[in-house]
Amino acid sequence: MMSTKEIRFTVIDHEADMGLEIYGRNMAELFMHAGAALFSFITDPETIEARFTRQITIDNEERSLVVFLNELLYVWDTERFLPNTFSVLEKAGRFDIVMTGEAFDPGKHPVYKEIKAVTYHKFAIQQENTLLKATVFLDI
Repeated sequence: MMSTKEIRFTVIDHEADMGLEIYGRNMAELFMHAGAALFSFITDPETIEARFTRQITIDNEERSLVVFLNELLYVWDTERFLPNTFSVLEKAGRFDIVMTGEAFDPGKHPVYKEIKAVTYHKFAIQQENTLLKATVFLDI
């Protein structure tokens, strides 16, 4: 499991959207850091408690990171679920992701930005020394 204090990402300036460079030692860690980075723009991660879990499964394909982040936005939009930790297991051509968090409470969780979608614009995953670096852009 990873806490929000371990998030590793950089914000990229862009005209209309917000870009992120997300780092991880492997794909599982890249998924964990990407999920935590995404929700750090939606609310204050320090206000989210581990009250229950939610699981999703994503096929391991070239653009699975974008699919995963859009699935997180879908869960946020439809269930108002705020994750604060992610556990990712890669097996048999898929990623099984278990998220721990709680339901949105407007009295407890400030909303910073409304993110419409994670786009495929300039999406890339590259090896940089011992780390993977993913570049993604958020439609805000």
